[in-house]
Amino acid sequence: MALPEFEGGIEPIIIGAGKKEGNYMGRSPIEDRCSKLASRILKWTELRKKPVNQKKVAFILHNRPCTGVEGSIGDAANLDSFESVARILNRMQEAGYAVNPPKDGKAFIETILKRKAISEFRWTSINEIVKNGGVLAFVEKEEYEKFFNTLSPKVKQRVIDGWGNPPGEEVNGIPAAMVHDKKIVVTGVQYGNAVVCVQPKRGCAGARCDGKVCKILHDPDVPPTHQYLATYRYLENTFGADVLVHVGTHGNLEFLPGKGVGLSGDCYPDISIGTIPHLYIYNYDNPPEGTIAKRRSLACLIDHMQTVMTSGGLYENLEELDRLLGEYEQVKYDKGREHALKHLILDEIKKSNLDSEIKADHQTPFEEIIRKAHEALGKIRNSQIHNGMDIFG
Repeated sequence: MALPEFEGGIEPIIIGAGKKEGNYMGRSPIEDRCSKLASRILKWTELRKKPVNQKKVAFILHNRPCTGVEGSIGDAANLDSFESVARILNRMQEAGYAVNPPKDGKAFIETILKRKAISEFRWTSINEIVKNGGVLAFVEKEEYEKFFNTLSPKVKQRVIDGWGNPPGEEVNGIPAAMVHDKKIVVTGVQYGNAVVCVQPKRGCAGARCDGKVCKILHDPDVPPTHQYLATYRYLENTFGADVLVHVGTHGNLEFLPGKGVGLSGDCYPDISIGTIPHLYIYNYDNPPEGTIAKRRSLACLIDHMQTVMTSGGLYENLEELDRLLGEYEQVKYDKGREHALKHLILDEIKKSNLDSEIKADHQTPFEEIIRKAHEALGKIRNSQIHNGMDIFG
């Protein structure tokens, strides 16, 4: 697996297997995997040849589970995902794509929040999503079942055990996920030949959130919901995306149940990505999980930089403490001012929450307090911290 990856190889799809019979080692094709590889090569070829004004692109933003969708849309390590996507869309328009992009990242996130173009969660019900215009499409039960019934009995049963029969049912007190009027709701915002979706919830359903209905992001056993599968099929088959772009590190498609490498048609990442060429804007500082995305979701990684590091510097109470320490050094022989400064310095150490690090009481020699305060401020001033977030491109 690794050596072709070092040379830039993508799409590690297993197409055959060896079998020893006596002294002879025979090799047999795995037909459905050969078909998968051929279909994906065809899609990559079409992506290259199609005129840009006809290309359709689907962007997927991530959201961290169990922290509240409204507060975590576009969650991405070291990346300003909204400004990045807004700029990409504007560059696409300049290059001739038939898109009508948002002005900038601020306008972009405001549109998503105003329309409630997200999955239902603590503060957002399905009725609110529909009312505010967050629906990209309603998927009829019969339409979804055409796809669902192509899956193996084992795969189907696993989804049904977790989330009920299509389009979703209450199971063990957990409500159906993203179902309105017996239709599956796909959410997102369309910008001409581009759509932006917030990745569907991975392991919880309904607006209820009491810690009992949520399943963790990396849980290897929890199958995706019907809405999850329906969203990716809508993007591939109905919207007709020529390419899918996951934005930022990282989403959950590559962590769905299934094999680690050499995936089969019964592995959920393989089912979800289908035949769409997959680009993944990824933090270059995370090769282990980036490798998982390449091997399990057939992603072609497009790296982005880390954020710039800068000196922490001093601020607020720390700046005032630094000023008082400097003044103290200058007025040592002014006993009245020196006495007043001692009290001010002790107060400022407490206000700055440095008293846990510096034993600033009347039993400790004051020159020892001064020395430790200078050390603490020097450490803070010279610490390296992240300065903002990377903006792709």
